[in-house]
Amino acid sequence: PRSGASPLPSPTGVDGLATPAPRSVVGSQAARTPRLGSPGARSDAPSSRRGPRIAHRGFLGSPPRSAHRGPSGREQDEDFVDAAEDGNFIYGTDINEITVVRGFLKFLDEFRLPETEGPRSFYIQQLHRLWEECTQKERGIKFPISADHVNTFAPALYQQMVNFPTEVIPIFDRELWSLSVRLLNAEPEALGVCQVQVHTLLAKDSRIMRSMNPNDIEKLMSLKGIVIRVSDLMPDMLAAVFRCTTEDCKNEVSVPLSHWAIEEPTRCELCGATHSFQVVHNDSSFADKQLLKLQEPPELVPDGETPQNVAICVYDDLVDSVRPGDRIEVTGIYKAVPVRPNTNMRQCSSVYRTFVDAISIVAEKKGRVDTPADEHEFEQGKPPRLADQPDLDPEHIPEDEIRWNKKVRELATQKDADGNLEIMRKLVQSFAPSIYEEDEVKKGLLCQLFGGTPKAAGVTSKGRCRPEINTLLCGDPSTAKSQLLQYAFKLAPRGVYTSGKGSSAVGLTASINKDPTTGDLVLESGALVLSDRGVCCIDEFDKMDDSARAILHEAMEQQTVSVAKAGIVCSLNARCSILASANPKESSYDMKQSVVENIHLPKNLMSRFDFIWLMLDKRNKDMDSRLATHLVSMYSVAGMKKHREPPIDAELFRRYISFARRWVFPQISDPAAEALVKGYLDLRNQGTTKGTITATPRILETLVRISESLAKMELREEVTEADVVEAIRLLQTATYAAATDPETGLVDFDQFTVGKSRKQREREREIATMLQEILAERLSSGDPYTSIDGVKQIMNERFGERKEQLATDAEFMSALRDCEQQGLCRRQGKTIEAR
Repeated sequence: PRSGASPLPSPTGVDGLATPAPRSVVGSQAARTPRLGSPGARSDAPSSRRGPRIAHRGFLGSPPRSAHRGPSGREQDEDFVDAAEDGNFIYGTDINEITVVRGFLKFLDEFRLPETEGPRSFYIQQLHRLWEECTQKERGIKFPISADHVNTFAPALYQQMVNFPTEVIPIFDRELWSLSVRLLNAEPEALGVCQVQVHTLLAKDSRIMRSMNPNDIEKLMSLKGIVIRVSDLMPDMLAAVFRCTTEDCKNEVSVPLSHWAIEEPTRCELCGATHSFQVVHNDSSFADKQLLKLQEPPELVPDGETPQNVAICVYDDLVDSVRPGDRIEVTGIYKAVPVRPNTNMRQCSSVYRTFVDAISIVAEKKGRVDTPADEHEFEQGKPPRLADQPDLDPEHIPEDEIRWNKKVRELATQKDADGNLEIMRKLVQSFAPSIYEEDEVKKGLLCQLFGGTPKAAGVTSKGRCRPEINTLLCGDPSTAKSQLLQYAFKLAPRGVYTSGKGSSAVGLTASINKDPTTGDLVLESGALVLSDRGVCCIDEFDKMDDSARAILHEAMEQQTVSVAKAGIVCSLNARCSILASANPKESSYDMKQSVVENIHLPKNLMSRFDFIWLMLDKRNKDMDSRLATHLVSMYSVAGMKKHREPPIDAELFRRYISFARRWVFPQISDPAAEALVKGYLDLRNQGTTKGTITATPRILETLVRISESLAKMELREEVTEADVVEAIRLLQTATYAAATDPETGLVDFDQFTVGKSRKQREREREIATMLQEILAERLSSGDPYTSIDGVKQIMNERFGERKEQLATDAEFMSALRDCEQQGLCRRQGKTIEAR
């Protein structure tokens, strides 16, 4: 038998029906409706009783008996009533099949929502709509039903569905198919299976992973979590074809799946040979199967505990519907199957392996922002225009989404008394309202959440211009860096929040694990891959190991992570924004040193950040007074009464960002392009000498991204000159303030590339030149040996004569090491030999 075989014996069929019963693996398309009309079935049954001719899985020996209806489908005959009075219960349960059929059909015929229009009920309208949209009716439909609606209409039916889903849901499938045949006046063979996909269970039937126990086995439940691994597609055999190996026979027999097992025929009916059958894989029928690994979301993990995992088994249309990093809510049946310690023996372990058999998967959207449109939409042609109102199309957008989209459009058009759009001000005030001021930093983080416009990759270059914006927050402690990180993380479409010290290179990219089912080596996604098309928040960025930080060079610019481990060579997508926070080396930020000297970070990594915000704790009496008043008002009674709500409530704020990411794709206008070129040249020529670098081509790309994100905030499809001016101002407020040389007060981007300003490099060259002159003089005098202190004293005397700053110990020793590497001298203890 297969894994998952029931230890219970199956009962005999009812009235000679040779049809297996409801499926064990509920998620399978073929399993959802029992196949009637097979050999041995009653020939006088009406056509509406027959199911589609397709293989299936089964738990019981036979399906619940289909009720004989009249032409209208609502009148039961005398046998039907007698069966209900006699208590025709499903084997092993206290469920009366006739009662379930009556309740389900009544629910479909009579349930209506307040906005339901017309004589038809809500679900009858949905059934007609789904069949009209279905182009291949022989493949069937997936019919979503809200469990909340079932509980509102018939609480008893809801309890039966939750307690006995393996028996009740296949009845729903069968009756829905029969109803479809009658409503469409179609031939039974022309309609495929109808699968009921139950979703939105009540709160009491929603479980967290650590609270699942043996009492929940074989019951319907819902789970929330983050997908951390998706297996490859696996074929799941539904019916096997066996061929007799006798030379003159070649008889073929088809055996369907029953009770999780396919029994091989032992005797050929044609030639009489025994044990002569061999399976023919190419003629057998299979269904798609996939395994998911679901992890508890961080907000549901108790203090001091590690996240729990659960295996999810999905079939057919649910295959490849999610990817690692997605937050989903799974509705399914909790199952337990025995495990064989040794595959060559039939004995099973007393400890069962559990998994959830998925019926429906819903993306968890509440409190999150939707992901933007894929780039393939831009490769096919121009992106959708907001003026064409694609977000208000009732054929593709649900009514609830259309209502929210109308609110978003209305919010974006609101103006103040002077006639200017005020959406930008409202967004800044609504982002982290508990944090005092820091409006510029908030606007920069909003730019990161909105992002730029995705560009289609070139056909010849195969390159990609990233629309994601990377941000680094650095500065003094207690300046709300981590709070801003948390708020951005909660709004991000996808993402992972991690700490620098607790992150390794493998944890950020991908790890190699052995698949428990197949035993093959598989890649398990790390933080950067799980954050694809989202935000990866890294706290304590300065404390990250060098090996882990080296991974970020490729991810922050090429947006990929290359892996070559255990024979697996691949490049994984990591199209995410990096939002990091770092503290200075000496705890407090030293204004006399550059940002590279304050923060222990690789120099070339700093240039990959679009925004570098310095969050300093400035000592100002008036500022401190206002900040203290703001903090105290958050906790005092009087302050709570005076507290004002943000201009945009939390849910509308999330919807606004989601709308902009999905539907708004600003393009750069000609005046904006000219302003970008002029602004870049002005930034490029800020230096006093040609040797000072004040802007790089990456700065120009940063300006393009920021300008596009500012246009997105106002739902505009064109980047204006004002957006470019504001982008340059934000960049100067953030990154250019961090790139200012504390000694000269001028911008010097060499700090981000070589870690030292131009003046520091000139000072080092001057000391090295003077040291070489002193060594050359010693060598020409005939006495190459001298002491280190003597050389340093001579050097400082010459600097004193020039009235220049004396060489420090660090500067002198650095120059001495350079001379040793060049072979100009050799050091022995405190003695130097000139060469």
